[in-house]
Amino acid sequence: MKVTIIATGKCKEKDILSLCDTYLKRLKGYFPTKLVEVPQVKAQTRTQVQEAEAKLQLAKIPQNSFVIALDETGKMPKTTQLAQTIQKQQLQGISHLTFIIGGADGLSPEVKNKAQLMLSLSPLTFPHMLVRPILLEQLYRIGTHLAGHPYHREGS
Repeated sequence: MKVTIIATGKCKEKDILSLCDTYLKRLKGYFPTKLVEVPQVKAQTRTQVQEAEAKLQLAKIPQNSFVIALDETGKMPKTTQLAQTIQKQQLQGISHLTFIIGGADGLSPEVKNKAQLMLSLSPLTFPHMLVRPILLEQLYRIGTHLAGHPYHREGS
């Protein structure tokens, strides 16, 4: 299964970029993953920012992709539960997952409506740039778990 992560804003933090690169390399054997950045938009209102960013985000979604939007109102599954959701999509013939990470102003209602799953990584608030390596690490953890490797340890 291929994965595309659509992330809003250009990451300039070398440490975050390095961590993302590390996990992108590790993911090659499990979920070939592409990180696509779309520009962060400046506008007068939050709604205008969300709408302008939505056009950029939606244009990058690969055809026939299962879309997962990262949002604070989304479900907060355990890693094993998210792994089961991804495995279920694979078994149903879905060959591409797309995760959308919004900018500082969040995702538009249009993007949220396009998503088949709304996902929250935590009840805590993270800078949107930091969400990238957190999501990549979780995908790596899920890949190793689904492959039967003893990487994932839950309840021990």
